Amino acid sequence: MAQEWEEPVEGEEVEELRVGKTVSCEMVGLAEALQQEVEEGNCEYKWKLCDPTPERLDKLVSQLKWRIEEGLGEAVYEIGFEDDGTPRGLSDEEMEKSLDTLKQMAAKLDSHVTVVRTSMGKEGKCAEVLVRHIADMRHFMELRIAVIGNVDAGKSTLIGVLTKGKLDNGRGSARMNVFRYRHEAENGRTSAISLQIMGLDAKGDVVNYSSLRDPSWSEIAEKSSKILTFVDLAGHEKYIKTTMFGMTAHVPDYAMVMVGGNMGVTKMTKEHLGLALALKVTSNDF
Repeated sequence: MAQEWEEPVEGEEVEELRVGKTVSCEMVGLAEALQQEVEEGNCEYKWKLCDPTPERLDKLVSQLKWRIEEGLGEAVYEIGFEDDGTPRGLSDEEMEKSLDTLKQMAAKLDSHVTVVRTSMGKEGKCAEVLVRHIADMRHFMELRIAVIGNVDAGKSTLIGVLTKGKLDNGRGSARMNVFRYRHEAENGRTSAISLQIMGLDAKGDVVNYSSLRDPSWSEIAEKSSKILTFVDLAGHEKYIKTTMFGMTAHVPDYAMVMVGGNMGVTKMTKEHLGLALALKVTSNDF
Protein backbone atom coordinates (compact mmCIF):
# COMPACT_ATOMS: atom_id res chain seq x y z
CA MET A 1 0.00 0.00 0.00
CA ALA A 2 1.37 3.40 -0.96
CA GLN A 3 2.58 5.62 1.84
CA GLU A 4 1.18 9.12 1.71
CA TRP A 5 3.70 11.87 2.28
CA GLU A 6 2.57 14.51 4.75
CA GLU A 7 3.26 18.10 3.76
CA PRO A 8 5.68 19.76 6.25
CA VAL A 9 4.01 21.62 9.11
CA GLU A 10 4.35 25.37 9.40
CA GLY A 11 7.76 26.39 10.65
CA GLU A 12 9.51 23.23 9.49
CA GLU A 13 12.30 23.80 6.98
CA VAL A 14 12.42 21.82 3.77
CA GLU A 15 15.52 21.89 1.61
CA GLU A 16 15.38 20.93 -2.06
CA LEU A 17 18.29 19.09 -3.64
CA ARG A 18 20.20 20.96 -6.32
CA VAL A 19 23.54 20.31 -7.96
CA GLY A 20 26.43 21.53 -5.83
CA LYS A 21 24.22 22.61 -2.94
CA THR A 22 24.75 21.42 0.61
CA VAL A 23 21.70 19.66 1.98
CA SER A 24 20.32 20.90 5.27
CA CYS A 25 17.03 20.35 7.00
CA GLU A 26 15.72 21.11 10.44
CA MET A 27 16.54 18.36 12.92
CA VAL A 28 13.39 16.97 14.53
CA GLY A 29 14.92 14.95 17.38
CA LEU A 30 15.71 11.27 17.75
CA ALA A 31 14.66 8.89 15.01
CA GLU A 32 12.07 6.28 15.95
CA ALA A 33 12.32 2.68 14.81
CA LEU A 34 10.14 1.87 11.80
CA GLN A 35 8.28 -1.29 10.90
CA GLN A 36 9.99 -4.01 8.88
CA GLU A 37 10.44 -2.95 5.25
CA VAL A 38 8.00 -4.59 2.83
CA GLU A 39 8.55 -5.33 -0.84
CA GLU A 40 5.26 -3.74 -1.93
CA GLY A 41 4.44 -0.06 -1.59
CA ASN A 42 6.34 3.15 -2.22
CA CYS A 43 8.55 3.23 0.89
CA GLU A 44 12.20 2.11 0.66
CA TYR A 45 14.76 1.82 3.48
CA LYS A 46 18.42 2.45 2.65
CA TRP A 47 21.23 2.57 5.19
CA LYS A 48 23.51 4.43 2.78
CA LEU A 49 24.00 5.05 -0.94
CA CYS A 50 27.64 6.07 -1.06
CA ASP A 51 29.63 5.89 -4.32
CA PRO A 52 27.79 3.04 -6.08
CA THR A 53 29.33 1.38 -9.14
CA PRO A 54 27.60 2.01 -12.50
CA GLU A 55 26.03 -1.47 -12.35
CA ARG A 56 24.81 -0.87 -8.81
CA LEU A 57 23.45 2.56 -9.78
CA ASP A 58 21.40 1.01 -12.60
CA LYS A 59 19.87 -1.47 -10.14
CA LEU A 60 19.09 1.34 -7.71
CA VAL A 61 17.38 3.34 -10.47
CA SER A 62 15.24 0.31 -11.37
CA GLN A 63 14.30 -0.06 -7.72
CA LEU A 64 13.39 3.62 -7.45
CA LYS A 65 11.26 3.35 -10.59
CA TRP A 66 9.37 0.45 -9.00
CA ARG A 67 8.74 2.40 -5.80
CA ILE A 68 7.52 5.48 -7.73
CA GLU A 69 5.13 3.33 -9.75
CA GLU A 70 3.86 1.72 -6.54
CA GLY A 71 3.21 5.19 -5.12
CA LEU A 72 1.51 6.45 -8.29
CA GLY A 73 4.20 9.06 -8.82
CA GLU A 74 5.71 9.34 -5.35
CA ALA A 75 8.29 7.39 -3.36
CA VAL A 76 9.52 7.86 0.20
CA TYR A 77 13.13 6.93 1.00
CA GLU A 78 14.23 6.46 4.60
CA ILE A 79 18.00 7.05 4.51
CA GLY A 80 20.05 5.75 7.43
CA PHE A 81 17.63 2.94 8.26
CA GLU A 82 18.27 -0.81 8.21
CA ASP A 83 15.79 -3.12 6.45
CA ASP A 84 14.30 -4.05 9.83
CA GLY A 85 13.52 -0.38 10.55
CA THR A 86 16.43 0.28 12.94
CA PRO A 87 17.57 3.96 12.74
CA ARG A 88 21.31 3.32 12.48
CA GLY A 89 22.26 6.71 11.03
CA LEU A 90 25.11 8.10 8.93
CA SER A 91 27.90 10.63 9.30
CA ASP A 92 27.46 14.03 7.67
CA GLU A 93 29.76 13.04 4.79
CA GLU A 94 27.96 9.73 4.20
CA MET A 95 24.56 11.42 4.31
CA GLU A 96 25.73 14.02 1.78
CA LYS A 97 26.96 11.30 -0.57
CA SER A 98 23.81 9.21 -0.13
CA LEU A 99 21.55 12.15 -0.95
CA ASP A 100 23.68 13.03 -3.96
CA THR A 101 23.31 9.46 -5.23
CA LEU A 102 19.56 9.60 -4.71
CA LYS A 103 19.49 12.85 -6.68
CA GLN A 104 21.33 11.16 -9.56
CA MET A 105 18.84 8.29 -9.48
CA ALA A 106 15.89 10.66 -9.53
CA ALA A 107 17.33 12.68 -12.41
CA LYS A 108 17.39 9.56 -14.58
CA LEU A 109 13.64 9.16 -13.94
CA ASP A 110 12.75 12.85 -14.39
CA SER A 111 11.87 13.18 -10.72
CA HIS A 112 12.32 15.81 -8.02
CA VAL A 113 13.92 15.13 -4.62
CA THR A 114 13.01 16.90 -1.38
CA VAL A 115 14.39 16.24 2.11
CA VAL A 116 11.33 16.24 4.33
CA ARG A 117 13.02 15.90 7.73
CA THR A 118 16.19 14.69 9.40
CA SER A 119 16.69 13.08 12.78
CA MET A 120 19.42 11.45 14.86
CA GLY A 121 19.89 7.69 14.73
CA LYS A 122 22.12 5.49 16.83
CA GLU A 123 25.31 6.33 14.92
CA GLY A 124 24.45 9.54 13.07
CA LYS A 125 21.84 11.28 10.94
CA CYS A 126 18.73 9.76 9.36
CA ALA A 127 16.64 11.44 6.68
CA GLU A 128 13.16 11.04 5.23
CA VAL A 129 13.22 11.97 1.55
CA LEU A 130 10.35 12.43 -0.89
CA VAL A 131 10.94 11.57 -4.55
CA ARG A 132 8.14 12.87 -6.75
CA HIS A 133 7.90 12.35 -10.49
CA ILE A 134 7.69 15.57 -12.50
CA ALA A 135 4.54 14.77 -14.40
CA ASP A 136 3.19 16.22 -17.60
CA MET A 137 -0.45 16.89 -18.42
CA ARG A 138 -0.97 13.26 -19.43
CA HIS A 139 0.60 11.74 -16.34
CA PHE A 140 -0.21 13.05 -12.89
CA MET A 141 -1.28 11.54 -9.60
CA GLU A 142 -4.90 12.15 -8.61
CA LEU A 143 -6.49 11.66 -5.21
CA ARG A 144 -10.24 12.04 -4.85
CA ILE A 145 -11.51 13.24 -1.48
CA ALA A 146 -15.22 13.13 -0.65
CA VAL A 147 -16.10 15.89 1.82
CA ILE A 148 -18.99 14.72 4.00
CA GLY A 149 -20.67 15.67 7.27
CA ASN A 150 -23.76 17.31 8.67
CA VAL A 151 -25.38 20.36 7.09
CA ASP A 152 -23.79 23.70 8.07
CA ALA A 153 -20.54 22.00 9.15
CA GLY A 154 -18.52 24.17 6.74
CA LYS A 155 -17.75 21.66 3.96
CA SER A 156 -18.20 24.01 1.00
CA THR A 157 -16.47 26.88 2.81
CA LEU A 158 -13.39 24.77 3.52
CA ILE A 159 -13.18 23.58 -0.10
CA GLY A 160 -13.52 27.14 -1.34
CA VAL A 161 -10.70 28.34 0.92
CA LEU A 162 -8.37 25.45 -0.03
CA THR A 163 -8.88 25.72 -3.78
CA LYS A 164 -8.94 29.52 -4.08
CA GLY A 165 -6.47 30.45 -1.35
CA LYS A 166 -8.75 33.16 0.05
CA LEU A 167 -10.28 33.20 3.52
CA ASP A 168 -14.02 33.49 3.99
CA ASN A 169 -15.32 36.96 4.82
CA GLY A 170 -17.73 35.65 7.46
CA ARG A 171 -20.71 35.99 5.12
CA GLY A 172 -20.16 32.96 2.91
CA SER A 173 -17.91 34.34 0.17
CA ALA A 174 -15.71 31.22 0.03
CA ARG A 175 -18.57 28.79 -0.55
CA MET A 176 -19.88 30.87 -3.45
CA ASN A 177 -16.98 29.50 -5.51
CA VAL A 178 -18.27 25.97 -4.92
CA PHE A 179 -22.05 26.33 -5.26
CA ARG A 180 -23.52 25.47 -8.65
CA TYR A 181 -27.10 26.71 -8.40
CA ARG A 182 -28.84 29.91 -7.40
CA HIS A 183 -30.94 28.30 -4.68
CA GLU A 184 -27.76 26.98 -3.05
CA ALA A 185 -26.34 30.49 -2.89
CA GLU A 186 -29.60 31.82 -1.47
CA ASN A 187 -30.00 29.30 1.37
CA GLY A 188 -26.29 28.51 1.86
CA ARG A 189 -26.73 24.74 1.62
CA THR A 190 -25.32 22.28 -0.90
CA SER A 191 -27.94 20.22 -2.73
CA ALA A 192 -25.89 18.99 -5.72
CA ILE A 193 -22.51 17.35 -6.22
CA SER A 194 -19.70 19.82 -6.91
CA LEU A 195 -16.10 19.06 -7.91
CA GLN A 196 -13.16 21.34 -7.20
CA ILE A 197 -9.45 20.61 -7.74
CA MET A 198 -6.23 21.68 -6.05
CA GLY A 199 -2.92 21.01 -7.81
CA LEU A 200 0.51 20.45 -6.26
CA ASP A 201 3.71 20.72 -8.25
CA ALA A 202 6.81 18.53 -7.79
CA LYS A 203 8.02 20.78 -4.96
CA GLY A 204 4.72 20.51 -3.06
CA ASP A 205 3.62 24.10 -3.78
CA VAL A 206 -0.07 24.74 -4.53
CA VAL A 207 -0.51 25.54 -8.22
CA ASN A 208 -3.88 27.25 -7.65
CA TYR A 209 -2.16 30.12 -5.83
CA SER A 210 0.56 30.78 -8.43
CA SER A 211 -1.20 33.61 -10.29
CA LEU A 212 -3.29 36.66 -9.48
CA ARG A 213 -6.28 35.32 -11.39
CA ASP A 214 -8.00 31.99 -10.83
CA PRO A 215 -6.34 29.44 -13.15
CA SER A 216 -8.46 27.12 -15.27
CA TRP A 217 -8.54 23.39 -14.62
CA SER A 218 -6.42 22.73 -17.71
CA GLU A 219 -3.77 25.19 -16.48
CA ILE A 220 -3.73 23.55 -13.06
CA ALA A 221 -3.42 20.07 -14.57
CA GLU A 222 -0.61 21.19 -16.89
CA LYS A 223 1.55 22.42 -14.00
CA SER A 224 0.71 19.77 -11.40
CA SER A 225 2.36 16.52 -10.42
CA LYS A 226 -0.43 15.70 -7.99
CA ILE A 227 -4.07 16.77 -8.08
CA LEU A 228 -6.53 16.62 -5.20
CA THR A 229 -10.13 16.44 -6.37
CA PHE A 230 -12.60 17.50 -3.69
CA VAL A 231 -16.12 16.08 -4.06
CA ASP A 232 -18.46 18.43 -2.19
CA LEU A 233 -21.51 16.49 -1.02
CA ALA A 234 -24.80 17.55 0.54
CA GLY A 235 -25.12 17.34 4.32
CA HIS A 236 -28.88 17.72 4.73
CA GLU A 237 -30.92 14.58 5.36
CA LYS A 238 -33.17 15.59 2.47
CA TYR A 239 -30.33 15.00 0.01
CA ILE A 240 -28.94 11.73 1.40
CA LYS A 241 -29.56 9.94 -1.92
CA THR A 242 -27.48 12.57 -3.73
CA THR A 243 -24.68 12.07 -1.22
CA MET A 244 -24.84 8.29 -1.67
CA PHE A 245 -24.66 8.72 -5.44
CA GLY A 246 -21.62 10.98 -5.11
CA MET A 247 -19.82 8.51 -2.83
CA THR A 248 -20.37 5.62 -5.24
CA ALA A 249 -20.15 7.30 -8.67
CA HIS A 250 -16.96 9.31 -8.04
CA VAL A 251 -15.09 6.46 -6.29
CA PRO A 252 -13.21 8.60 -3.73
CA ASP A 253 -9.87 7.49 -2.29
CA TYR A 254 -10.52 9.23 1.02
CA ALA A 255 -13.43 10.75 2.89
CA MET A 256 -13.02 13.91 4.95
CA VAL A 257 -15.68 14.10 7.65
CA MET A 258 -16.46 17.66 8.74
CA VAL A 259 -17.73 18.15 12.30
CA GLY A 260 -19.15 21.54 13.20
CA GLY A 261 -17.66 23.01 16.37
CA ASN A 262 -21.02 24.39 17.41
CA MET A 263 -22.98 21.16 16.96
CA GLY A 264 -20.57 18.26 17.39
CA VAL A 265 -21.29 14.77 16.07
CA THR A 266 -24.89 14.57 14.87
CA LYS A 267 -27.13 11.94 13.35
CA MET A 268 -26.11 12.82 9.78
CA THR A 269 -22.43 12.81 10.75
CA LYS A 270 -22.84 9.19 11.84
CA GLU A 271 -24.84 8.38 8.69
CA HIS A 272 -22.12 9.75 6.42
CA LEU A 273 -19.35 8.06 8.40
CA GLY A 274 -21.23 4.78 8.21
CA LEU A 275 -21.58 5.20 4.46
CA ALA A 276 -17.81 5.76 4.10
CA LEU A 277 -17.08 2.68 6.21
CA ALA A 278 -19.55 0.57 4.23
CA LEU A 279 -17.81 1.58 1.00
CA LYS A 280 -14.40 0.96 2.63
CA VAL A 281 -13.27 4.52 2.02
CA THR A 282 -10.49 5.74 4.34
CA SER A 283 -11.91 8.55 6.45
CA ASN A 284 -10.49 11.35 8.61
CA ASP A 285 -12.37 13.68 10.93
CA PHE A 286 -11.97 17.48 10.81
